[in-house]
Amino acid sequence: MKANRQVRLKSRPTGIPQADNFEIAAVPVPEIADKQFLVRNEYLSVEPAMRGWVSAVANYSTPVGIGEVMRSFSVGKVVASRHPNYREGDAVMGMLGWQEYAISDGSTITRNVKESDLPLSLSLGVLGLNGLTAYFGLLDVGQPRPGDTVAVSTAAGAVGSAVGQIAKLMGCRTVSWPDRRLNQKQNMP
Repeated sequence: MKANRQVRLKSRPTGIPQADNFEIAAVPVPEIADKQFLVRNEYLSVEPAMRGWVSAVANYSTPVGIGEVMRSFSVGKVVASRHPNYREGDAVMGMLGWQEYAISDGSTITRNVKESDLPLSLSLGVLGLNGLTAYFGLLDVGQPRPGDTVAVSTAAGAVGSAVGQIAKLMGCRTVSWPDRRLNQKQNMP
């Protein structure tokens, strides 16, 4: 019988999460029921938001419980299905956790990956929620025009770095905040 390796939250971290806050467990691969499918995860995300998810203090989402599989976006391929909309071989991305195999009824899936000529891992970055947030946040909300200056407050992060690149492609001047050059030009401290 195949084992499903899972990374579970073992204890609440104080400060930055460390390896000893987690444990690896091996459990049997779950059986799928009617209208469910089994995904073998190929890539798991590690994101700054996870620090809040393992905290005892609730934020925009319920904290991960002690002993639970670490919550995360993952991308993989369907290996068994009893769901009419998902077939074996389909690539999917969603909230599937830090585990090798995950069961879904489709409600945890954010994206059906159709591209076969791009690395599957891009679904957790520029072709995933980070890229969509950058694209629609900048173009639909910000609506920059060529020649505009776009200030990006978190250009080192996944969303901010994509915003900077999209803005450049749109013909905008980009600066990251804080940017000493911007501060000097505006005589800011």
